Amino acid sequence: MTDRVNSEPAILHGMTSTEASWIGGVSFAVYFTLTGMVIMATGLWQLMLAPLIATIATLWYGSMALQRVKRDRPDGYYTHVLQRWMSTYGLSKARFLRHAGYWSLGRTSEISLTSSLSPDLEHEEQPADAAVATPSPDQALVPMDSYQAS
Repeated sequence: MTDRVNSEPAILHGMTSTEASWIGGVSFAVYFTLTGMVIMATGLWQLMLAPLIATIATLWYGSMALQRVKRDRPDGYYTHVLQRWMSTYGLSKARFLRHAGYWSLGRTSEISLTSSLSPDLEHEEQPADAAVATPSPDQALVPMDSYQAS
């Protein structure tokens, strides 16, 4: 039950209402145009119900075809495949990373950010006040509670 919370519920053979709206709208527009041309050419006004019947049949068989495509796939799989196909043929912008191979960092400078595994300590520069902050080995460390306030 909880796996269906974030996805649209199925209404016809696993097809969601959004998918049914798109398939129904596109098929009705196509069938209405084709039937309109046939009616104008032949004068058979009785064919006015043909777009409705053809749209219902298209929804029925389209839902069964979509069910086969969606079987054993995660939610949104076929939409990702469709978006990838459209970006391959230049019909839309790529919404996913499609690079296969090595990635470059895009550096053009010769400066390397890596360090050697055996640093040369003799040539290492120290800050000017480092000698003041570093106690000498002959100085004893005195605990804080032994100081007396004056």
